[in-house]
Amino acid sequence: MTHDKDRLAGLVRQMAQVHEEEHVKISQITGKVLLIISDALFTLTRENPRFRAPDSILQLKNSHGRMTRAEANAFLCACFLEYRSDKTDVWDNVAFFTEETLNETEKLWHEIVYHTREGWDDRFFDYNLHPEPKIHARLYQIATLMVRFYAGDGRQIWTGYEDDPEMVYKRLLLLRIPRSTACLVIGTLKDLGYVHGPFDIVGDIVDSRVLGRMICGDGNGITPAKARRLARMLSPEDPWSIDRPLYMIGSTWCGPGPKCRACPVKISCVFAISDELGIRPDPVFRDNLFGKKSHQKTLKQWQKVPSIPLNQDG
Repeated sequence: MTHDKDRLAGLVRQMAQVHEEEHVKISQITGKVLLIISDALFTLTRENPRFRAPDSILQLKNSHGRMTRAEANAFLCACFLEYRSDKTDVWDNVAFFTEETLNETEKLWHEIVYHTREGWDDRFFDYNLHPEPKIHARLYQIATLMVRFYAGDGRQIWTGYEDDPEMVYKRLLLLRIPRSTACLVIGTLKDLGYVHGPFDIVGDIVDSRVLGRMICGDGNGITPAKARRLARMLSPEDPWSIDRPLYMIGSTWCGPGPKCRACPVKISCVFAISDELGIRPDPVFRDNLFGKKSHQKTLKQWQKVPSIPLNQDG
């Protein structure tokens, strides 16, 4: 571990002194930094179950077989309500709503649209699904689209597309949900074994902050698209495999006020090493990672393009 810290410290010093025209050197340093950080995240995941186990979700009675319609609908409902839920346990709220409030648990989306829109809004406090009235209200729109496109059966979103996460992603976006929520759904389905194949990280503010600090030495200005691109560089075969450790690091140690001393990846983080040395990488490294123009590509398209080589030389 000391060796990795010394290596990264040496690279950070070079990052602070490099000249903009030294393109080859910049690429070589970047490749070495990416390798150190990638190794750190995969080692953390491999050695600590906490960083690879999915968050506790609704207990699926048939977790090793096909999800029931009631389970699929409750699962999706909870995922949709995760958005801006803060510390509210929306999974428990949805479990209570489906098991104790609804007449027919399999017809979750139909039961929601049985209300008028105003009637649904009026039940905000009664149903207690989410702390924000706006998100509660949006669930009515989602329910309407679920009934229209998928006959009120959440399983139809991924059935037949189990090996194509990007198609599942497109089908989820028909519900007009945030992209980060769609990524959460697919990632959790991957963790549960219902969907297979590589997929991007969520790319929310937590991912952006952690990746920006670890790789660039600064978490500011990292958009969701840039965060996903950085994750692809660290884990090109399946970026989703590092989503969990990024979330855990960001929610526990790498908040707006970072707790670098306690962080398990501090010796592999450009931000932490830079702070300790009292220097900052030249912005040219961020420019080298993202380029002057950002081109949106799907993960499949991106995987066909040669990436920055992860140089393993010391």
